Amino acid sequence: MIDIVLPLQLIVFQVLFLLVAIALESRVFHRRLKLTRKNSVQYATSLNLWSVVIGWLIFLILETLLPQFLRIQIINFIFFDQPIGSQLNEADPRIIFIGIVIFFFSFIVKIIGFEFIKIWIHDQPNQFSTSSDISNKRPSLFSQPKRKITQYQPNPAFAVLLANAYSYSAILLLLVLRFMDVNDLNLNSVL
Repeated sequence: MIDIVLPLQLIVFQVLFLLVAIALESRVFHRRLKLTRKNSVQYATSLNLWSVVIGWLIFLILETLLPQFLRIQIINFIFFDQPIGSQLNEADPRIIFIGIVIFFFSFIVKIIGFEFIKIWIHDQPNQFSTSSDISNKRPSLFSQPKRKITQYQPNPAFAVLLANAYSYSAILLLLVLRFMDVNDLNLNSVL
């Protein structure tokens, strides 16, 4: 008989992290890319869901390649929040390195997803560029023809990087607060 384990805590935190990321990233897309609020929320939602699905698929594939002890430790830590044989009271360079790799991996996945979304919904090329023609109203010493002044040109890659940085910073803050709360609970139960 197979026991089915539902990691409810992991699901709740994943949904919380997605909501925080979507809210922050949609704000960045709205301001940086000059998208409407509705489009920025749709872009942020699509990119974050795309990133989460790809991330979990890669995690589940890589997890099968790990040695048994490390596999059990990672599964216990991620799904049940119970590391085996290690204390997380100090920053481990491997965890910091893995966090940096995950950040840049999700950035690359979101850039690719952003380009797929643009191709899939057939965005107009003018959606991300704003320029205006300004004519000289006063005659000058030398009569100049109309000039085309190019204003701010949104950079989707920079906007995605900035949005990803904001969302990861907020998620890191939530994880630190959660870790501090778990340590406080453990200390109170011991005393």
